[in-house]
Amino acid sequence: MITLELSDKVNELEQIVALQRLNRLDAVTADVRATEGFVTMEYTVRELQLMRGEYRHVVAKCDGAVIAYALVMLKDCRASFPFLDTMFRDAETAVFKGMQLREKSYFFMGQICVGQAFRGQGIFRKLYQTLCMQMRADFDCVVTEVSVHNARSMRAHQRVGFKEIVNEHADATEWRVIVWDWS
Repeated sequence: MITLELSDKVNELEQIVALQRLNRLDAVTADVRATEGFVTMEYTVRELQLMRGEYRHVVAKCDGAVIAYALVMLKDCRASFPFLDTMFRDAETAVFKGMQLREKSYFFMGQICVGQAFRGQGIFRKLYQTLCMQMRADFDCVVTEVSVHNARSMRAHQRVGFKEIVNEHADATEWRVIVWDWS
């Protein structure tokens, strides 16, 4: 049986790191990257603790083991993650529904991953539903970025309700900043 929980437990954060290692861009084959997707970052347990602030990450578990996760990343942690500065900047200068995104209350979903054996079971959507339940009272929307080379992830995000942000000031990169508006 698969359960979804909010977590800040160190042993579960360690399991998130292990899932990241298995699904990183450089750890999966080209075929898997093309059909199943990938993650690009591997955070440390300390970074996972830092990015969430007072909130908790969402984990899906099967028989007590973490099999999927969605990470909360608050804007307040920006200084600790200089390698993500472009994402933060692109979100700050983006326009969504005719207004500057920075005028809305938002946070970043720092990464989402479903273990390969558990894909196609609706867990991705359930992770986001659980994230929404935790965060909706304090935020208008969630923002993330997806690589243009990760077509499966982009399609999955669009099915949840994410829309691409218009950002005429953004550099042309392989990343697309997207938003799921709850307001």
